[in-house]
Amino acid sequence: MGSKKNPWLSKQKSDPYYKRSKNEHHRARSYYKLQEIDRKYHILSVNGRFPKKILDLGAAPGAWIEYTSNQYQSLPEKQQSKKFQIVGIDLTSIRPFSELPNIKCFRMDIFKPECEAFIQESSPWDVILSDLAPKTAGDFRDVAIQESMVQKVLYFTRYLKIGGNIVVKIFQSDQSNVIFEKWKPAFRLFKRMKPSASRPKSRELYFIGKSYIGL
Repeated sequence: MGSKKNPWLSKQKSDPYYKRSKNEHHRARSYYKLQEIDRKYHILSVNGRFPKKILDLGAAPGAWIEYTSNQYQSLPEKQQSKKFQIVGIDLTSIRPFSELPNIKCFRMDIFKPECEAFIQESSPWDVILSDLAPKTAGDFRDVAIQESMVQKVLYFTRYLKIGGNIVVKIFQSDQSNVIFEKWKPAFRLFKRMKPSASRPKSRELYFIGKSYIGL
């Protein structure tokens, strides 16, 4: 008997961004989401300079770390800094970027006090990125869990440098509009965007905050 096809795998293989990520040897298709966001909103520019300290929450498998590192390495040598650092945090392990000493990855839970303590001790951050998402149940629980994640990430803006930037994933809902309006005054520019690399049927979009001014 022939083996049954895996619907998820078949869907992945037919996805153009999945194919592209494999062909270009990126860790995940989400690489192109941050690329598109950055090209439109220049997230990796803080007060006219490339950020020195970047925090990536929900970082596994490392595609956003990969993108930010690639952008840094493309800078002229005189614009690079020995103090440059990317920190990735996730519940699951992230395959090491062994060739890049300025990247550190940790297994932590953003809802645990020790994680906030670490983020605070390492602050201020120039940029906070979050592609956090719950393991999908396919119903309203996904939205509720995602919103709690978003609220926690936005809470961490207190450790963001004045003038810093943030990108955080959220699922579209009535409550997402409430959250958007609450945090809009904290940034000089606060926008919503669904990148082309997001699947058409996905409810995900991203809040993009530029130039943090505080609450």
